[in-house]
Amino acid sequence: MEPRISFVTLGVADIARARAFYEKLGFKASSASNKNVTFFDAGGVVLALFGRKALADDAGVSDKGSGFSRISVAHNVRSEEEVARVLGEAEAAGATILKPSQKAFWGGQSGYFTDPDGHVWEVAYNPFMPLDAAGHVTLPYDAAEAATAPGDAEIAAILTSSRTFAVIGASDDPSRPSYGVMGYLKAKGYKVIPVNPKLEGRKVLGTVAKADLAAIRQPVDVVDIFRQPGAALDVVRAAIREKDRLKIKTVWMQLGVINEEAAREARAAGLTVVMDRCPKIEYARLIGS
Repeated sequence: MEPRISFVTLGVADIARARAFYEKLGFKASSASNKNVTFFDAGGVVLALFGRKALADDAGVSDKGSGFSRISVAHNVRSEEEVARVLGEAEAAGATILKPSQKAFWGGQSGYFTDPDGHVWEVAYNPFMPLDAAGHVTLPYDAAEAATAPGDAEIAAILTSSRTFAVIGASDDPSRPSYGVMGYLKAKGYKVIPVNPKLEGRKVLGTVAKADLAAIRQPVDVVDIFRQPGAALDVVRAAIREKDRLKIKTVWMQLGVINEEAAREARAAGLTVVMDRCPKIEYARLIGS
């Protein structure tokens, strides 16, 4: 069994309410979602919302008392035959089989086991959500949305043509991700302008921090957003207001910063949008460490 998790499924009392909650936190629902189940990409692991009783019934356990923890972990595989093999490996390791490999109502193949502490695992083959080379589940999204996301070539072009990043939500704490990314970008020859009203006037990695984009007096190629997803829209609107004066070309939302409304407004204003990615990771991956 490959040591990875494919899905985390939460058994919920009200799917619509739970979906609305997670979308408010910045999760983006896949177009494979429906009234009975919701799928979110959670950085290579899929977070799924499923009816509490339906999830317990599917696993063959009770949803009352201590019999069911209202959460299951899924390990997806690449073929129907592999479901039975992995279940056998789990049983040999001490697992209890709840449900042997069988055809699933949604069109794939699945089975369930519990670990020695009673945690429920599903082993599943889903022909509609194939695994990529790294073993991550590939969620379907509408073609129109996918077409707007820049590919590797475009991201590499952004990184090679840009010279100045304005980092919104910059920190002077070396333990914070924004500090590490700023240091990496500076080491690669970029100009990096820290933007945080709490740090205004103070030097961060040798550069004086600005309170906001309006306070910057030099051209900016990329506005890099280290803020909560809900705050991204205000940042994007500020970038739109300043884009002509500062020559802004790209809005870059960091890993975990997903705000479709902000992305749509930025694109409508003629800005390129990179979302849920890190320039440090992409530079190392596409250009070289």
